Amino acid sequence: MIEEMFSWKPWIEVIRVKFFLAGIPSVILGVALSSYWTGYFNLLNFTLSLIGVILAMIGTYTFNEYYDFKTGVDVIIPSEHITPFSAGSRVLPLGTLKPEPVLKLGIVAWIFYSFIAVYFTFTIGWLITPLALIGFISGAFYTIPPFKWAYRGVGEAFIGLNYGPLITFGSYYVQAMNLPVELIILPSLIPGLLIIAVIWINEFPDYPADKAVGKMNLVARLGLEGARKIYYFLTLSIYIVLLAGVFLHVIPLTGLIVFATLPITYNNVTVLKKYYNVPRKLIPAMRGTILLFVSSTLLLALGYLLALW
Repeated sequence: MIEEMFSWKPWIEVIRVKFFLAGIPSVILGVALSSYWTGYFNLLNFTLSLIGVILAMIGTYTFNEYYDFKTGVDVIIPSEHITPFSAGSRVLPLGTLKPEPVLKLGIVAWIFYSFIAVYFTFTIGWLITPLALIGFISGAFYTIPPFKWAYRGVGEAFIGLNYGPLITFGSYYVQAMNLPVELIILPSLIPGLLIIAVIWINEFPDYPADKAVGKMNLVARLGLEGARKIYYFLTLSIYIVLLAGVFLHVIPLTGLIVFATLPITYNNVTVLKKYYNVPRKLIPAMRGTILLFVSSTLLLALGYLLALW
């Protein structure tokens, strides 16, 4: 145990630091929306909301590592199906860390997440409580029995809700202290749809193992042929949402800068269409989908800030 605690590399891997990018862009988008609509920015609240999102991700990732290991899904994945973006961190299947300390780390992360939520509830308003509870219930119970959202075909929707509207709403609310949903919902759908696309394409290499242990996410339910068509919809629909937002005057014209990501989308769709059943050759599209999510969300935030000038 002592040796485990003083070896940082496996802990960095198990909390999936490289995937912290999943939550940070939506926080920035929420702050940009607040700056655009209210002209207000609070550095302390921004920092705490960022820490809170990171703690929620650590809690979710470590719980997922623990329970996916316990169900065996991360153990039976063939080596040729393992990619840098799927199959977990491999820390538990390889025996680098023991399962119990990983679970305890997740519990600690969720406790500190709760402290931040309580602080915001008392200093900002009661709306933080339902937002924080939804984040906890959908994240912590993603793979925990008997809920196991990832096994029941609703995990992708919860991820989209969390990393899209939920984080955007929360980071806006702690800045502006009000929540005009009609102004935020369309821009928040862009990171929401794209993070689903990230998870979606990452489920392709895990497809055989997921089916074998009954982890019936939507890709496992639809099959690879059907699932790839949903990926096309997820990535292309953000441009429709963007145009709708501009038409309805909730996204400024400068938000059209997001169309600069079209070449990334085209490349991802092309790779998936050709190699949807060849896990290792999907890696460029998996990496590209993360790039699409991060760049689209940050460019949209930049579009709001540019409109202020």
